Formats: sequence, C-alpha cells, structure tokens
Amino acid sequence: MDTLAAIQSILAPRSVVVIGASPHGRGFTSAPLKNLRRHGFDGPLYAVNPRHTDIDGIPCYPDVASLPEVPDTAVLVVGARRVPRALADCAAAGIKTATAVAGGFSELGEEGARLEAEIRALCRDSGLRLVGPNTAGLMNIADGYVPRAGLNHPDELTRGGLAVVTQSGALCNTLMLRILARGLGLTYAVATGSQWDLDLWDFVDHYTHDERTRATLTIVEGLKDPEKFLRTARRAAAAGKPVILCKPGRSELGRQAVQTHSGALSGAADVQVSLMRENGVIVVDELDELWETGQLFDRWRRPAVPPRALGISTYSGGDGAIAVDAADAAGLTCPPPAPATVDTLAGLFQLARPGNPFDLTGEVIDKPELIAPATAALLADPTFDLHLMAVPAWSGHFAKWTVGSALEEVAKRPDLPVAVSLWSAGETTAEAERLVLDAGVPLFDGSQRAVRAMGRYADFFAEADRWAGMPVRRHVGVTPGAGDPPVVHDYWSSRALLHDAGVPFNEARLVEDPQAAAAAADELGYPVTLKLSAVDIVHKAAAGAVRLYLRDRTAVFEAARDMLTRSPGARIVVETFTPSVAMALLGGQRDPEFGPIVVAGLGGGYAEPYRDVTHVRCPAEPGEVARALGRTTFGRMLGASTERFAQMVDVIAVASWWFAEHPEVDSFDINPVLLGLDGRIVAVDARVTTTQTRQRINDDQEDARVRTSAHRDV
Repeated sequence: MDTLAAIQSILAPRSVVVIGASPHGRGFTSAPLKNLRRHGFDGPLYAVNPRHTDIDGIPCYPDVASLPEVPDTAVLVVGARRVPRALADCAAAGIKTATAVAGGFSELGEEGARLEAEIRALCRDSGLRLVGPNTAGLMNIADGYVPRAGLNHPDELTRGGLAVVTQSGALCNTLMLRILARGLGLTYAVATGSQWDLDLWDFVDHYTHDERTRATLTIVEGLKDPEKFLRTARRAAAAGKPVILCKPGRSELGRQAVQTHSGALSGAADVQVSLMRENGVIVVDELDELWETGQLFDRWRRPAVPPRALGISTYSGGDGAIAVDAADAAGLTCPPPAPATVDTLAGLFQLARPGNPFDLTGEVIDKPELIAPATAALLADPTFDLHLMAVPAWSGHFAKWTVGSALEEVAKRPDLPVAVSLWSAGETTAEAERLVLDAGVPLFDGSQRAVRAMGRYADFFAEADRWAGMPVRRHVGVTPGAGDPPVVHDYWSSRALLHDAGVPFNEARLVEDPQAAAAAADELGYPVTLKLSAVDIVHKAAAGAVRLYLRDRTAVFEAARDMLTRSPGARIVVETFTPSVAMALLGGQRDPEFGPIVVAGLGGGYAEPYRDVTHVRCPAEPGEVARALGRTTFGRMLGASTERFAQMVDVIAVASWWFAEHPEVDSFDINPVLLGLDGRIVAVDARVTTTQTRQRINDDQEDARVRTSAHRDV
C-alpha cells in the first residue's frame, strides 16, 4: 500500500479494531474505545481481548481471525512482547495498517531490540504499514475519528484548518490543548512515536493534500531523511500550506567546543534551521509561536500580492512604538496613511494626530462612538495590506465599547488580514478576549508577538511561488572514513588548497626569518601584512600572530623577529595589505544529516558575536547562494544588485562545488574574506582540515570553477 493511501486508512478508516482493549481504568488499554465513542465514530468498531465478549456495548472477540469482517485499520494497545504476534495476526487477516501504542523496545535493551527487529521484518515482508510504536496515537478531529490512547483532552474538539504532527505524544497533546484553549480548531493531531515505518514527513505530505488543512504545526528534533524532508517541505510551500516548525535543542551550539569561526556557526541545529528556512519552512522559536503564526494562515485568505505594509491602530502611544519596532525587525513597513484617511481622522478627533501607528488616545473613553468610523477609515485605506489593532488591558464595559465597536467594522471587511493584540491580564481582559475569539479574528498576547507572526506570514508568501515545480537536486555525499585523525593544515597550505579551488587570495610569500620577510615585503610592495603560519593558532589576531599595515622594511623586520621569538620554528606569510570596506566569512562543515554545507555571512571579529550567517548545501548554484545570502543582514548591506554581492556569490558557489567534490576535506574556514576598497574580493586567512580515509560517492560532478563561471543567477 502506498504511503498516502496508508495514512488515509489510518486517519479516516471506515472500520477499526482495538486489539488488547480493556473496559477497566483510565489507562491506554481502555482509552481508544472510550475516545472513539465519545467523539462520535459511527463506523463498525470491534475489540479483541480473549477475556471479554463485550466492552461497553462494543463486541469483543478472542482474536483477529474471529472478526466478522476485515477492518481498515487496527489500534494495538497490547504490551511490547505481544506486538509482534498481534501484527502478524493483522497481516494474516488482511488488515493493511496499524497503530502500535506500546513502548519498551530497543530503548530497553537486548530483548527490546530483538522485538524491534522482528516487527520491522514482519512489516517489510507483509507490506503492513505502521504508526509507532511508542505513541499516544492520533486524532482526526475533522471527521470525528479519535482512537487516541489517552483521555486528557476535552470532550468538545473544535474543527479548524490547523494540523499537528510531532514525534512526542506529550508535546503533541500540549500543543493541541493550547490551540483549542485559544479558540482555534484542528483537522488532525498525530504523534508518530518511534517512526519505524510512517514518519512525521509522511503525515505532513498527507496534510498538504488535504483540502481542509491550511498549515501544519510540528516540533522536530532531528531529520532522519533530509531529502524526504526537502521534497515534502517544498510541496507544502508550493501549495501555500506552510510547515510551521519549532526546533528544540538549538542551544547545543553554545555547548560545542569548536576551533574555527565556521565550526562555531555550523552546529547541526543551526544548519537544520537555515536549510529549513531556505526550503519554505517557517521556523519559530517557541511552542506558542506555532499556533500564533498558524492562525493567520487558517483565518486569512491567501493574498494576491505578498503583503508588507502594516497599518496599526492603538490606544497607547507606547504600544504603538513597540509595534513599529517589531515591524522593523520583522521586515514589515509602516507607511503613513493616505491623504484621504488623514483627512477623515482629522475631522473625527480633536486630540489624536493622524499617522501610523494611529493612537486613538483617551478621547475615545468619552467618545466611544469615534471608534467605528476611525476603524472603518483605516481598514479602507489601500496603503495597508496588513492591519493590527493593538489593544491595552481593557476590562468589562471598556472592552465592549472599544474592541466590540472595532470588531463590528472588521466583520464588514472579511477579505482583509486583520489581527488583534491584547495584553492579557486574567479575568480583567477575559471579556475583550472573548469578543475577539467569537469574531474569529486572530488574537495575540501583545503587539510584538502579533507583528512577529505577521512578518513570518508575509515572508512565506513573498517566496511561496518559487517552490512550484522546483525539484530537489541530489547533493554530493560522503561516507565516513575509518577513524583516522584529521590533518590540520597551516595557513600557507590551506590558502594553496583553496586558491587552486578558485578562491581569490592576495599575493603572498612564505618565509622563515626576518631578513627573508623584509626581502619579500620589498618585492611585494608596501604596505604589507605578516601572519604566522602554524596549525596550533586559530584566531591569529587574539594570539598576536598577525601584524597589519607595515609600511617599511624596518617595521617588517622587527615585527617578524618579534613574532618568531614568540613562536620559535613557525613560518611567516608576507602578503600585500588590502584595505577593505567590509569582512565576510566563508566556511564549510560536514553535517551528519545534510552532508557538506557552506556557511557564509558577516566575518572578521564580528562572526561569532553577531552570527549573521546562512548555510547552503553543497554543491550550490549561484542562484541558491544569492537567495540564501540575501536573507542575511550582511547580504542586504551589500545589496543584491551590486557587483560586490555578485562576486561574493560566485566565491561561495565556487567553494561549495570544491568542497562537494573533495570528500577528503573535512572542513575549511576562510575568515576574513575582504571586500576591498578597489572592488576586489580577497581571502586573507584560511584553515583546512582533511581526512584522507573519506571516500567519494559521486564522481560525475563538473569542475566547480567551470560550473560557477558559466553563469550568474542573482
């Protein structure tokens, strides 16, 4: 059975059997039947348990073979040791899909690992498709099919356009409950558990094909199949149904002991987040931002043009300032109202000054009748394609006068993307919150959270169209070596390797004593820079291993003598000094899931403190690099239409192809890459690490410099 058909069978069966069902207690053995009954499943429902003939009016049979028909799917609530036999019985009876709730397999030792191997082989040989094990199960709220092995959720489940899928059953339930508590609705909520067969991305793909689902919310710790993730994420983005994802564990970067700038900026979590964003996924920072962002896709219509201009109405000048600051950070603009709107507002108010944000001031306390026409004027203004009503902590009757009056005008314009932010204060603001939720308008706790979500919404639609029909290109991979220690190359050797790859360096000479350094400087021309070339020095400036802008022979001689006194036996690189306007970083690391990755962005001493970088899989075409670099502040500073930006893109693309084609290279770090005053781009520091035992997988890639010099796609 193909994957989409299997998931349809699991999520929306016409009939179902619960194997191991029990009438007792509130545990997982009794929960599926209770949930199916209380949420209105109206198809044939069976139980299998040789100890019972009837469970709360549901016929119970001694084994699967005794069932009067072959159900579409099975839910297994038996213990781990009984799962293999139960699945074998299902396969023998012709049941094509199953959900296994039990835990206690390979995570519990040798016996569990044996059971896991047996189950995997059974599913492979029989073709039976499996969700789990180690899962609380699933909820199809859209169709009232809830066989979940837990009872800690409401009796009333609101239908809506958001779908949830996580590995963790507890997080799935937590997210589902918080969504429902905010008055939002769901199509599905699925915990995939151990993912021996059907995984999180299979369900995301199903949600993308489901016309009732408008966005998928998920929490992902790792990606076991990066290529599958990329295909699925791009399909969802092309359909206008984003994957909104929270990635826990990102703080691991701060715990890593790294020796290079690019290493510090290329931990597994950082790489994953960058590549998720580059492939249409909306990555958020905390669990509540999942549903906060998702509600915009659920409750707003898809915009004809990507929105950017935010109109803000508020009752607090301070809150308006907070919202404007958040808009700037979110990439939204806050243009002034149109002249006609200004005239209308000026004619209504004596104290309020028309602008954006528009502060209705305390004048509306005495004149609440002004709120409706003011709101109508702002909503009618064609300047804005996003609207935020930033409300303070209004209570009781104030809420009815203010929020209620404004919402009446919003209801007249259901085509407009309008959100409300309200600083929640318990019972005091309960009435205002109820009014917003009843109106079906997206509600946020505070203006910053609202604007942040609106920025993500706008960013998604700014790029959604480019995913349609875009294939996932196969990237070069490598197999790990036999464990030989990596070889760290000094600066001179590293720059030679990278120069041969096509990375531009300034002219230089390698010397071993002060006299040779002075002679090399005479040959190159002043000013020059001196650098120690030693494998044990990573951050040269901090170690006193670099001397800049030496303008004569005496300065070079004395600097070289001092450096060699500090580091006996080292060698010195004398190179031409390059005055610059900015510094970039370019590096490469091998991610355990995505393979070779290049990291690029702001460099020099700013690299690690600001972390303004992006990550791109190797090999990368110039167009891919340009889009990724354009997301960074550094890239926007250069300007996508400038020659410097184009040169930087070419250098990154060249390095990405070289890195992909040389699996013996474990990592490389070029920092800084100088953007020279004369328009040139030159690398002035480098470090390469190789592992000779790593073997190439693909031998059919074209030469990096040929591929990247043939065209520029910026």
